Amino acid sequence: MSATEPMGSEAELSIDDLAAQSGIPSRTIREYQSIGLLAPPQRRGRTGIYGPAHRRRLDLIGRLQRRGYSLAGIRDLLDAWTDGADLNEVLEIEPDDLVHVDEPGARVTVAELARVLPALVPGHLDNLLRVGLVDPCGPDAYCIPSPSLLHLSADMLHAGYSPKQLLSLLATINDAATRIADATATLLAKPPKGVSDDAFDRLASRGRGLLANGTGRLTIYSLGKRLAPDAPGRQRTRP
Repeated sequence: MSATEPMGSEAELSIDDLAAQSGIPSRTIREYQSIGLLAPPQRRGRTGIYGPAHRRRLDLIGRLQRRGYSLAGIRDLLDAWTDGADLNEVLEIEPDDLVHVDEPGARVTVAELARVLPALVPGHLDNLLRVGLVDPCGPDAYCIPSPSLLHLSADMLHAGYSPKQLLSLLATINDAATRIADATATLLAKPPKGVSDDAFDRLASRGRGLLANGTGRLTIYSLGKRLAPDAPGRQRTRP
């Protein structure tokens, strides 16, 4: 059987087939399985059988690595997805290659930021750094911690909100995120007695994804209640 001919049916692949189709060495595929990034194959005797879901997962891992995610960061995000989060919400997948989690991802220049936010860059770049929309990651290079907030900023400016109004909102979001991170880090700095190091490491790793998804969904829920037509005191006026 050649490396490109699947076993039995188009849905069945040996590890060599999967490696040939994905361009990822067999040893790397086994490593992904060992650290929980890739589900183990089905077993048929001594042979491991892989399928389309494994190929899609490898493609996703590759795309995220090209965006700057570490393997640990990818595992956290996929864990949060498994726990019920929508993949696009968790990964914030947008066609801009600006995502970074644990380390800076693709770098952007001031000129590139200016094309996205011409009303704010370069004139308000210092303010964007202050409110956390951008993060320095090298000479004349910046990373975007939350591409979703970048897109929200561009949409709000396009809709007619002023830079001052937008920066005020971003400052509030940044302050809230900082308080949440500080409170969580303080709590995790004092683990309960009797918790093993391995159990605590799993909690800290898994908890980041759950915290990100949970706070995002809670914000959406609270905002929905405030924007509902029958919300007390709701009044829509043009800015």
